[in-house]
Amino acid sequence: MNNEDDGKMNNDQLLEITTEIGWRLLQSGAEIYRVEESIRRMLEAYGFPEAEVFSIPSCIIVTINDETGHALTRLKRVRGSSLDFDRIDRLNNLCRHVCSETPKLEQIRQSLDAIMGKKDYSFWTRMFFTASISASFTLFYGGAFHDSFVSFFIGILLFLLMTMLDRFHTNSFFQNIFGSALVAGLSLLTTQLGWTIHYDKMIIGTLMNLVPGIAITNVMRDILGGDLIAGIIKLVESLMVAAGIALGAGMALSTLRYLFLTV
Repeated sequence: MNNEDDGKMNNDQLLEITTEIGWRLLQSGAEIYRVEESIRRMLEAYGFPEAEVFSIPSCIIVTINDETGHALTRLKRVRGSSLDFDRIDRLNNLCRHVCSETPKLEQIRQSLDAIMGKKDYSFWTRMFFTASISASFTLFYGGAFHDSFVSFFIGILLFLLMTMLDRFHTNSFFQNIFGSALVAGLSLLTTQLGWTIHYDKMIIGTLMNLVPGIAITNVMRDILGGDLIAGIIKLVESLMVAAGIALGAGMALSTLRYLFLTV
C-alpha cells in the first residue's frame, strides 16, 4: 500500500513539475509547439510515452495514465506573458537535461527555482533601452537629430507610464491606448512649440516599443504548425494591441489639433 502511495505521489510530483516548466515557458513567450513538445518529451523520458498535452496561450492541460490505468490531469492557467529569450533558453536547456539524464524530481525543482530566481534587468536599464529604442527608430524613419533627442525623453515617460499602469494591473488594451496617446500628444505638442520638426517620425519611432512584432511572427508559426486555436487567439491579441495603439494616437492627435485650431 505504501509503495502504491509513493508511486502515485511521484507521478503527481512529476506531472506537477513538468507542467510548471511548460507553464514557465509559456509565460516567457515560447511558442505553443515548443511548450507541448517539451512537456511530452519529459514525460516520455520518465515512462509516460502516451501523455496528452494541450496548450493555448492562456492554459495548459496535461494528462497521464499511471500503472493502474488511472488518469492524472494537471491544469495550469496562464494569466499573462512577457517575452524573455534568456529564460526560454535556460528552460529549454533544463528540458534537454531532464530528457537525457532523468534526474530526481528534487534536482529538477532546484534547477527550475534557480532559473526563475534569476534577476531581470533593473528598472533603470529597461528605462534606458526603452528610451534608446525610441530615439533610434526616430532616426531610422527619417527624423532629425533633435527629433531623436526629444523622442528619447518621451520614451522615458512612456516607460514610466506603462510601469505604473502595469502595477495597477491595467488591461493591456487600455495600456496601449494611454501609452500611444501620451506619445502622440507629446510629439505633436513639441512640434507645435518649435522644439522638433517631424512629429510623425517621432510617433512611429517611439511606438515601436509597443508594436507586437514577435507576437505576430509567432502567430504564423503556430498556424503553420497546425495550432490553429492558439494562432487565432494570438492574432486577436495582436489586433487588439494594434487597435489600442491606433485609437490612443488618433484620439490624442485629433484633440490637440482641435485645440490648436480653436486657440
